[in-house]
Amino acid sequence: MSERKPGLIARHYELFLALRYLRARRKQAFTSIVTAVSVLGITVGVCALVVALALLTGFQEDIQTKILGANAHIVIWQSGGHPVEDWAAVLEAASDVPGEVSTAPAILQSVMLDSGLGPAFANIKGIDPELELTTTELLDSIVEGSIDGLIDESKGPGIILGRDLATKLLVRVGDGVRLITPAPRLLTPTGIGIRFREFRVAGIFEAGMFEYDNTWALIDLEQAQDLFDMGTTVSLVEMKVEDIFATPQVMEDVRERLGEGYFVMDWREMNRVFFSALRLERLAMFVTISLIVMVAALNIVATLVLLVMEKNRDIGILLSMGATRRAILWIFMLQGLIIGLLGTISGLVLGIGLSWIFDTYQLISLPEQVYYLSHVPFLIRPADFIVVGLMAVVISFVATIYPAWRASRLDPVEALRHE
Repeated sequence: MSERKPGLIARHYELFLALRYLRARRKQAFTSIVTAVSVLGITVGVCALVVALALLTGFQEDIQTKILGANAHIVIWQSGGHPVEDWAAVLEAASDVPGEVSTAPAILQSVMLDSGLGPAFANIKGIDPELELTTTELLDSIVEGSIDGLIDESKGPGIILGRDLATKLLVRVGDGVRLITPAPRLLTPTGIGIRFREFRVAGIFEAGMFEYDNTWALIDLEQAQDLFDMGTTVSLVEMKVEDIFATPQVMEDVRERLGEGYFVMDWREMNRVFFSALRLERLAMFVTISLIVMVAALNIVATLVLLVMEKNRDIGILLSMGATRRAILWIFMLQGLIIGLLGTISGLVLGIGLSWIFDTYQLISLPEQVYYLSHVPFLIRPADFIVVGLMAVVISFVATIYPAWRASRLDPVEALRHE
């Protein structure tokens, strides 16, 4: 007769015993409670970490999207802060660079606007409407009026205001505003003169970011050149590229084509301090909340220590029946790993669910003046999901090593002496 092969449980009795020891028994109620607390601790830690990372990721992605929507990916200035004189040649050179999508000239100046009901400071941007449409998304965010009203010879020069700026000035589409700016070439007995120019509100945009909606206004490029005595020059040239993360190579190509005399920056360099602060905050949050998972892992140590004390007799019997010390080691390591897996899976599911609810229903509001956002966005990236899950499982596994090792070192004679 052929020898019978051992069954599945016989081949994997370590896992079978690990699962059996996790079942609650009347005489082991305290150990069961400690086990449940261990699972709950891992669950809470993983959930908190998932929600925190989703919050920081959502916040960064939302801010990044709005910054890139209102600004170009790359900006070219004349060195020394001088106006860009031959900007048409700059546009031509930049348009031949691999990865370039579009380019546009622009003028940036700070002015004061007055509607007759109270003044407000504003950042004026002179644009070529057709080119600006292909370079930034500001003109796509017009919610009242239209870009067509920016140039209307029959009604005079137009201006497009941010929504909050229009609210401060108490104006709507069709109302008039007065633009007030210094005139360095106009000298008076008291100093530099002041220039006034009447504009008609042609539209109102809403970029979704307080800084732009509260202070920005758009006028036609030629109107800006005349208003600020810039002749045919512009303040800068904007570029939009295909891949926002490939801007270093594009900037290098632009510098080679333009040569000396130009200063090139991308969106990350222009917002370096802001994004660096977000990355540091993300790292600090990850490390801080990871401590919760580590503290919860100590409960796994306590659970296994109590279990080893209760199972002295069982361990002695298993060793006397031929079980190896390695098998005893794996029984208790598997038990701790199962606790960690249960807590990790529960925490991931709960964290993802809470993040989805918070983001979908916008439950956490923010003051726009401080955070530029009206609510806290939550975004879970697969990489974060995987990293959190692996970290929690690894910490749980490491926590099992010492108790399991102590169980495997037990002397069966001492364990069964009083039985």
